[in-house]
Amino acid sequence: MSNFLLNTLLSHHPDPENLFSTLCWPSTSRPDIEKVEALTVLIKELSNKSQEERFICKVQSVIWNQCMPLMQTISSADDGGKDMLSAVCGLFAVCVSTCQTHDVPEKVSQVLLPVLLSRDDGNHETSRFDMDVAIEVTAVLLSSISYDRDIISRTLSCTLCCVKDLSDSVISKIIVRIWFTILKSCDKDSESEVLHQIWDDLLSWHQRDQTESVSARVLVCLTSLSDHLYSSETSQTRPDPRRSQRFFRAIQAGLIHKDSVTRKRALYLLTRCVALAEIKKEDVFTSEEPNRDEILFRWTPEKKQLLREFWEDYALVLETLEENQIHVIRPVLNRIDMLVETTATDIQGGLFSPSWLLCVYQRMFHSENKAVMKEGVNHLLELKALHRPVFALAFSQFVIGPLMDVLAESSLYHRALQQNIRDCPELGVKLQMFMVNFFKSLPEENRGSVLLQLVQRLGSRHWCAVPLLFLSQALSCLSPCPLLGSDGLHAFREVLRCTMITHQVLLRGASQCFLLRAALCLTDVITLKHICKWMNPSVSGQVQRVVSMATLALLCDVDDRGVLNYRSEAMRTLHSLTDYFYPSSSQHLNQTLLKPTSVTIRSGQRNFFIRDQWTCLSFLQKSAGTLRAPVASEVLRAAVDALALLPGHLVLPVLDFMASVVPQVVQCDESLCIEAICASWKVVQALSTNPHDFWSTLQGFVRLAFHQGLLQLTEEQNHRITACIQQIVTELMELAQVRSGVFNVLIQHCCETWLPCGAAEGLQSDVVFSTALLHLDILTEACVYGPVFRRDQRLVQEVQSYVEQLGDSCAANTAVNSDNRDDQFPRVCVLAFLCRLNPSNQLHQRLMEELVQRLLRKDAEISKSKVRYYSNSIQHRVKNRVWQTLLLLLHKLRPEFVSECVLSHVCEAGFCSNQASVKYLIEWTLILVLHQNPSRIQNLWNCFSLDHEKTKTSICTFLSVLVHLNVLLPKLQDKAQWRRAVEVSLQWCFSHNFSIRLYALLALKRVWELEDARVLPEEHLGALTTVVQACLQQAEAMQNTGNAMKNWSRIQDHFFFSAFNPIMDYSVEIIFHIFPLLSELAEDEWLPLWKFESFVDFPIGAALPLKNSVTDLCEFQPGDWSQQDKGGLEQEERWAEVQKKITPWKLSVQVQEPELMAQQRAARLGKLTSNLLVVASLIDKPTNLGGLCRTCEIFGAKALVLDSLRHVNDKQFQVLSVSSELWLPMLEVKPAELSDFLQLKKREGYWVIGVEQTSNSQSLRDYTFPERSLLLLGNEREGIPANLLQLVDVCVEIPQHGITRSLNVHVSAALLVWEYTRQHLGQNTGS
Repeated sequence: MSNFLLNTLLSHHPDPENLFSTLCWPSTSRPDIEKVEALTVLIKELSNKSQEERFICKVQSVIWNQCMPLMQTISSADDGGKDMLSAVCGLFAVCVSTCQTHDVPEKVSQVLLPVLLSRDDGNHETSRFDMDVAIEVTAVLLSSISYDRDIISRTLSCTLCCVKDLSDSVISKIIVRIWFTILKSCDKDSESEVLHQIWDDLLSWHQRDQTESVSARVLVCLTSLSDHLYSSETSQTRPDPRRSQRFFRAIQAGLIHKDSVTRKRALYLLTRCVALAEIKKEDVFTSEEPNRDEILFRWTPEKKQLLREFWEDYALVLETLEENQIHVIRPVLNRIDMLVETTATDIQGGLFSPSWLLCVYQRMFHSENKAVMKEGVNHLLELKALHRPVFALAFSQFVIGPLMDVLAESSLYHRALQQNIRDCPELGVKLQMFMVNFFKSLPEENRGSVLLQLVQRLGSRHWCAVPLLFLSQALSCLSPCPLLGSDGLHAFREVLRCTMITHQVLLRGASQCFLLRAALCLTDVITLKHICKWMNPSVSGQVQRVVSMATLALLCDVDDRGVLNYRSEAMRTLHSLTDYFYPSSSQHLNQTLLKPTSVTIRSGQRNFFIRDQWTCLSFLQKSAGTLRAPVASEVLRAAVDALALLPGHLVLPVLDFMASVVPQVVQCDESLCIEAICASWKVVQALSTNPHDFWSTLQGFVRLAFHQGLLQLTEEQNHRITACIQQIVTELMELAQVRSGVFNVLIQHCCETWLPCGAAEGLQSDVVFSTALLHLDILTEACVYGPVFRRDQRLVQEVQSYVEQLGDSCAANTAVNSDNRDDQFPRVCVLAFLCRLNPSNQLHQRLMEELVQRLLRKDAEISKSKVRYYSNSIQHRVKNRVWQTLLLLLHKLRPEFVSECVLSHVCEAGFCSNQASVKYLIEWTLILVLHQNPSRIQNLWNCFSLDHEKTKTSICTFLSVLVHLNVLLPKLQDKAQWRRAVEVSLQWCFSHNFSIRLYALLALKRVWELEDARVLPEEHLGALTTVVQACLQQAEAMQNTGNAMKNWSRIQDHFFFSAFNPIMDYSVEIIFHIFPLLSELAEDEWLPLWKFESFVDFPIGAALPLKNSVTDLCEFQPGDWSQQDKGGLEQEERWAEVQKKITPWKLSVQVQEPELMAQQRAARLGKLTSNLLVVASLIDKPTNLGGLCRTCEIFGAKALVLDSLRHVNDKQFQVLSVSSELWLPMLEVKPAELSDFLQLKKREGYWVIGVEQTSNSQSLRDYTFPERSLLLLGNEREGIPANLLQLVDVCVEIPQHGITRSLNVHVSAALLVWEYTRQHLGQNTGS
């Protein structure tokens, strides 16, 4: 209500009290907003005229009877509640101002403050204030009264309690509305008192509780108060951040916080503090606990330059680490080196605390990007400054804590690209050097305590196998020195007891060995006397039986190893025991020891007694040979019973005995044999989680179930037992998928059984070998075997290979037999088996042919399946292994078989969609087949004659074969085939597909260059010569046409078309190692030569050598034909340019008040704006508007004008604006209303500037923007309409030097907005 209306109303109502009463409302009702505003104006008017006690009482009555009840009914969530709250707060403010000399403010505060301290307990009584309403009313109260120390002190105490418990959104409102209001109403002395109360409370809270949530909340509050804290005024009572140790502890906690906004707040506070120190030019340092703590911050004017450079670099490093991109971060690592060197050089002077460097490293350790994390770890491990005792001691707790935590990340230990599988990972090597240098650098008196804490840290958490292995190895490298006592031994025991229970057995054994070595070298322990107690004499008779049986078993074992002379007395004595173990009845077998009456013999001794019986039986069975059928069946039944009696780890002698007896019993008692095999298999399965005994038991079982006597059984004669064995093969293969090494045992046994190394050929050997034909599924599976591991599983396999190559230097290799557990062993074993096959032996030839057909069918099945076929997938790998095996066997196969059965499949495979590595193998196979069978060259020409829709880009496979025509031509009797090759290549040079044209041009070039093949004079070739030469000239002309030039050069330099020779490079090394390497197959798919040489006795043949005689191809590197970045970045210079994001404005409070307008929200956070208006009502594309919104917000424009505010909700707009619309005022002006809007702004003093090219436009380079500028942007297509151009004061254009007519409208606007900001920088805007 205006004063004019109010005066008119008063003139018609001479009694103001009557009007006052009329405008009041009952406390239980809710008035209209207009009525509240009218009452507000009335009281304000009357308060200027009257201060009578009666009037004051009426005003107090309004507070308690109208304002307070009404405010209790308002909720911030209600529709219209905000407008009503604004109106009633205006009334309340007028009333409080009128009554402030009385006790009204005190009573109101007593009502409001308990509301702030209340918690949301689900009680929503109408008598309680809404929290948001209470905050707003408290702010109004404080702004309406003069400074009252008591009320303000209690309000601060209350709100400081709220800060610790309430939500972020509520805290933001308390800070903005209450704290800022209090500070605004204070004089300088009072302001210092208020700041000191807040400062001390927050930092004391953080000192008591340094959790992440507390750090984040404290930094929110401190950042919001930064303008007050960093005042240039000097006061003894005012908090000085530069001198507070607790403040910098909070800063450091914020710098390593997981929340990015909290980190930015901490860095903002730090940089403001440095700037303040530089402005004040005082010698200051933190001094709260000078005798206990290191000095965290110090400023000396004499060293201003050094200090400024250090903190600028420090801020740059931390800002860059926010990017989480290694290519952005790596260039600033040299800045970290400079920070470290500066700190280390001045460590005695106290200018720089090493704890700031620890924040940088911990920030890298917490990075979401594992590459950044690894860079941080490597950088710290290579830190030369740690060689200084003082620096090493300063870092000791960080090494024990955060460094140990990050070293638990297994992914850090992957090999570098240039390393081999059996090499120690780079991090493992660096860790060893770091431990040695670090403990050598520590002061002697601190080494023992630091080492003890480090070992205790190892035992305080669960570790994965790989990190613990390399940490243990690093500890074992320390120089022998008695640094630890009994506490150290207990700590090592905890590591052994608690941290490695579930680890892979070899890695666990290696870790234990390294830890034991470290314990022996680093502890000073009194040797304890171990006392052995013999068993009670009362059980001497039982002991004699145990010892006797164990002695017999030991003699049998020694004889098995060939130590005893066959004619020795001991051997004769052993053989004389046959009647004892094979009496008329086998009931005494498995007989246990008698239980003595006084002392019970341990059950383990009874089990060993039974085990030793079967050890002797197994020995006698091997020596005696065949048993009589009744005796054999009876003893086999006893063996099955023994499997049930004995624990799994003692059944191996029973399995060995059964392996020699089952083939004798199978014809007379097949059911018993099946029972024996099934019972044995259950024992093996039960031991699958016991790595110590599983492998030896599995080997014993394989010798039993796959004994050559059982393998010879046919399905027609013994279908039950053959079905049982086939089922076990299936289950073995399933187990092999989850347990590495299982299939290795089976395939090694089968290959040695079917074709023993060095065995002479003969009838008996053929009988044994023929059983392989009955189990081709095992051989087929072995040819393509190899699970695809996850990255973490592959790491364990690689580290296990590293431990194995340590040999005897790691005792675990002696204690844990891990031979032949490699997942590539089955392939190496079967490939060696295939290479030993004799092509002249019909059985061998039959096996090879059937195996080839099975492999070709497997390849066809994969090609026809609908399973996704991507690079390095299991389908890709299986196909690659199939064609590698076919290449290996090709020289052994009969030419007739290759022509009739193989060639057509190879051609068909060439038309399938294949990965590059498979494609190269198919092409190589086709070349070798045609080289072996030149008469079948027509099959190649037929491939070019098929329907073009079927061929598509697959025709490149056959064009690749033509590139190697020089290998085939010498074998061809019809030399006219050369012309056929020219014609075919020429035909495909005109394909619409660029890749096909490229392959065809290369084939044409190579074929045309074969001078010896030109049997026809050029005149007989006719026009063909002209066309060929034109095509080749076109190919050479590509060298000047950008991408075509690159592709033409690449294909010619590719290994398959340059260094590769299909005949000279036919070797195991090329097929299984070099080709996969150059084809960019995953490294775990390569089969290096050392595996063929160490895993098996690989035959050396002239037709297929193991090692390639020509080294050209071996010297190629993957990607040699393409431009690639190799190696790390060069060390950057001191001031090398690095990518840096500017931290926007102040990041003061994370305001969560969606009800505020953007301008209010920005103003409350201290964001400064200019007087620039940007009018974009003529633009209709959301992407342009979103980008423009972001630009205007960044450079602090006053507002952005759109044709409709609906654009703000558009997803395309939001993608480009990245939430900038929350901080920039947005106005809606329709294009039809633009004329009136521009005229209004001109009357307000704005200078209307059109962004347009006109005859009178001025250059942006020369134009000076008025402070009150309005940029009018034109439509993307039509620009600014003529009617609006008449209202423009000036048009500004951007100078251009190119051909294109104009810039994008958003780009044009951005250039003008920046130029305006540049000209007015420092006047109205924040930089």
